[in-house]
Amino acid sequence: MCCGQMRGALKASGTAESGVLKLLFCGHASASVRGSVTGQLYQFSRLEPVQAVDSRDAMPMLRTRLFRRAR
Repeated sequence: MCCGQMRGALKASGTAESGVLKLLFCGHASASVRGSVTGQLYQFSRLEPVQAVDSRDAMPMLRTRLFRRAR
């Protein structure tokens, strides 16, 4: 299997997107959170409470109970 075929197979299986989780901010105001692993800044507001977050940063954020996985 060549690279292009492997990439297509990954996209079809949904594995290509497995590094990103959508998180919902459950707080009452807005929040800026720096990812503990990547250092990326994530900004959540009442108007945009759902953001795509690197899965390595998402796990510690989910433990705070201020975030949950979005559907």
